[in-house]
Amino acid sequence: MILLIVIFLVPILIGGLVVHLLWPERDFKILIFKAFLGIGIGLGLSSLLYFLYLLPFAGQHWFIFVQLTIFLTLLALTIWKERKQAWPPLPRWNLTRTQTILSALALIVFSISLASTASYLLRRKQGDWDAWMMFNRAARFVYRDQAHWLESFSRQMDPIFHADYPLLLAMNTASGWDALGMETPRVPMIQSALFAIACLGLAVSALASIKSTSQAALGLIILWGTPALVDEGSRELADVPLAFYILATGILIYLFVIHRKPALIALAGLTAGLAAWTKNEGSLFVIAVGIALAVAFFKQKPFRILSLYGLGLAFPFTIVLYFKLFLAPPSDVLSNGATRSLQQILNPARHLEVLKFFWDQFIHFGNWTGVSLVIGIIPILLVYFLLFRAPINKERLPFYYAGITILVIQAFGDYAVYLITPYDLTWHLTYSATRIVLQVFPLITFLILSASQTPETVFSNERLVKQSA
Repeated sequence: MILLIVIFLVPILIGGLVVHLLWPERDFKILIFKAFLGIGIGLGLSSLLYFLYLLPFAGQHWFIFVQLTIFLTLLALTIWKERKQAWPPLPRWNLTRTQTILSALALIVFSISLASTASYLLRRKQGDWDAWMMFNRAARFVYRDQAHWLESFSRQMDPIFHADYPLLLAMNTASGWDALGMETPRVPMIQSALFAIACLGLAVSALASIKSTSQAALGLIILWGTPALVDEGSRELADVPLAFYILATGILIYLFVIHRKPALIALAGLTAGLAAWTKNEGSLFVIAVGIALAVAFFKQKPFRILSLYGLGLAFPFTIVLYFKLFLAPPSDVLSNGATRSLQQILNPARHLEVLKFFWDQFIHFGNWTGVSLVIGIIPILLVYFLLFRAPINKERLPFYYAGITILVIQAFGDYAVYLITPYDLTWHLTYSATRIVLQVFPLITFLILSASQTPETVFSNERLVKQSA
């Protein structure tokens, strides 16, 4: 059990130290945000490093010592840099009535959803279909026969097993088994739980920092009060990790708009690159973020900002390109060929069916079992924004331009994939449409709550200062 803790704690600490070294902000709320950000960045970097490690050292079982060496090096560097820095005092938590009520509700929602996540993981230790068919399967190929691990990307494999999928989850699972010296479902289980908690913590800590305690509590209630997010977070799939990196990139852009620290855009490039190492949709996201930054900062030296983005993106995306170009078989989504794809694009019935499913997800996304709701969480969020929107500081408009651009490009990219899919369209939409929305749902929630009045402001008897978005 101790070794199991170590194999996750070390990469998480590496991620946290990388974030702090690049962005040495010491505000208490920002430190909490950086801790959650470090979970995802640490797991992402660990996966990339294990992939690189396997290329020359497959069959040699000392990757854990590579991680420990990196951690100790980063720790020494951090101690040296922090040796003369003054740290601010811890804040005092004097909650108002509104903050107390919403925090209590958030704690109840968190406890119930955490128990649900734990229960599902314990009942379905191997995860659901995609987990054991794609990610855990790939990990087993790597762990059981490291000498021939590259053969697991054979073009002879049935496309349904998606040997072209990026390897973030699989590499972390395989490296965990490698360190333990045995296969155990606990490794992918813990990884799944970590990403679910980190995604929630990222949104909550960011809202607490830029808005208020009550807005953070409201974000927790919305995110972990939505079964679709909680359910996927316990299935050992890649959608919640992808949602984490999409959300992290969006928040880092927002923080750059506030603080104007170049490292924040570089970190956004890193998280975007890790999104591409998580799932195929992440490669589209990399392009979407680049376009969004060019649009948002068109009048503010966009080439410098894009250069910083490219700097952070370079390491993970280079590995993604290497994997896609030289190892992975072609994606099954592109297997139709140009002629059939064009025929499908020109078929009006396909457009109507895709639009119908998109509209249905927009109206009903949420998945509350046993509860008959006319509308889902997204329309409720939009109504909330219309009722309680806050005046937006002009200096922060670039973030909203960037966020909306990202969402639009992701939607059009997903739309195009459905049009050319080689699979039965109704099956493909039914199987994946909810997860496509899930990937951007935390970012949508953050966008809306960051542009809305806080509950402290709405309940003006609290006499708190109104905060602009």
